[in-house]
Order: sequence, then structure tokens, then C-alpha cells
Amino acid sequence: MEFCPNFISVDDDPAQWARDREAEGYPIISVADHISSPQPHPHVWVTATTFALATERIRVMIAFSNNLFRSPVEFAAAALALHRVSGGRCEAGLGAGWAENEITGMGWEFPSARDRVGRYVEALQISRELLHTGSCSFHGEYYDIEIPLIGPLPKPAPLLMASSAGPRTLRECAPHVDRMELMGFPVSDVGDPTEFAGRVASFDEDALRKRVEMARELRPDMPLGFLALVGAGDDPELRERGKAMGDRIFGGMLGEPERVATNLRRLGELGIDRVQMAPSTPDTLTLLAPYLNEG
Repeated sequence: MEFCPNFISVDDDPAQWARDREAEGYPIISVADHISSPQPHPHVWVTATTFALATERIRVMIAFSNNLFRSPVEFAAAALALHRVSGGRCEAGLGAGWAENEITGMGWEFPSARDRVGRYVEALQISRELLHTGSCSFHGEYYDIEIPLIGPLPKPAPLLMASSAGPRTLRECAPHVDRMELMGFPVSDVGDPTEFAGRVASFDEDALRKRVEMARELRPDMPLGFLALVGAGDDPELRERGKAMGDRIFGGMLGEPERVATNLRRLGELGIDRVQMAPSTPDTLTLLAPYLNEG
């Protein structure tokens, strides 16, 4: 089981942040693809490249490139380039896109849920073909692609990952990817603090087990990740937030570092082999490292 810190700050130096995580023993780090939701984010590809050039061993995960911002052709070209400059350390995650305010703020129309998923599934098929062959001829409902060749084409190709918050994305994306990350809440709730808090607090082990079981029925050998919202330390506010969320999955991810680490490792017993961690305090990752990266 491995743990993947997620970089979310526009104020921190990404090179130093990546070096610190490598020194703490984390095997992989990630950066998301947002502009301003739920807060300002650093540019995903610039930041990931900075990570790669600042480190020697740690893998770099795109978690996840926003399919509503970018063509899957650009996504594949960027992932191949990052894989080359990192010496084969890139893992390419593509997400469907969910933050409506970012899309409409850019002057674009935000698609319906049906169309977002439809575009996403097609984009994953296009991306996989480009990552492995450098070429793609695809004509679907959402994309008409004729790309004779892109590069570079390092071997092996970067792993392609998808993110799923519901049964349709899990069912339709699983055949096209190397790894799937499961979400414990609909990402559309992130913009609504009340709705978001309620969904997070109510997500329990039974719900995760059902999600894992469905994934195993679709792809028995597919590695599964999980996005965890974590906060570690002796701050009374963290403890109170954890208590307020109860004894379900996310409530156990706030509070004293050893307890948080124990609950994160518990996810392995439920079928999760990688946990991506979104930290809520600056020292969370450092405090958790001795418990998560032992040996």
C-alpha cells in the first residue's frame, strides 16, 4: 500500500515541496488540474514538470487533468513529454471535470452530466491509443480525431488513470485504464459546503466496499486508489472536526497523526492499494510520514 500527497497551494514552492516529500519517503506525489475551485491551484503540467526536474526517484501523478479544459490529444502529448523528462516517472490521470464555475468563468458552456461522462469515456479511449501508439483515428459522439503521430513514445507508456464518483464512470471507464481512483463523495458537492460536509460525513466502509466490489467485478486485477481528505496534528480544532464527522471513514482522517495513519492504512483491508491525500494543514504530510512510510 502506498500514500500519495497532493499539492494544492499556489503559495508554496513546488520544487521544495517535492524534494521534502521525497526526503520523507513518499513514493509518489500528485497535483490536480484546477484554476480557482475550491481555491486557486497551480498549473498542473508546469507544476508536475517542476516536480520531476526537482527530484530523482519519486513518481509524479497527474490527479487529474481536466477533460473540460483540454483536448485528450494535448493531454496525451503532455503526459508523454513528462514521462520522457522524468525518466519514466509519470502517471497520467485524466478526470471528467466537475467545477462548473471554472468552465463558465472561462466563457464556456458547462455540459450536462450525461455529456461530461460521455466525453470522458471517449477521451480515455483516445488518450490510451495515443499514449501507446502515438496515433489515433477516432470518430465518436463527441470527438473526431485523426492524429497520424505524436511523440515522444517512451516505453513503457505512462500509466493511464481515471477517477470515479459513481457507477457509470466506473463501469464505462474501467476497460480503458490501468488504474482507477474511487471518490467517497460526488465532486459536484465540493462547491456547496453544507452538501459537501454531509456527503463526506455519511460515507462509510460499506459504501466503499460496494464500490470496490463493483470495480473487481469489472476488472479483477485493476489497482484501486482512494482520495482522502486528511488533517493530522494536535490542534483541538482538528479533533473537534473529526468528532463532528463521527466514526465513519473521513472522520478518522482528522486528528492525532498515529490515529489518522492507522485509519488510512485500514483502507488497504477494504481493497485500496493507494491513497491520495489532500492535506488540510501545512504540517499534515510531515507528521504522517513516519507512520505511513515505514520500511
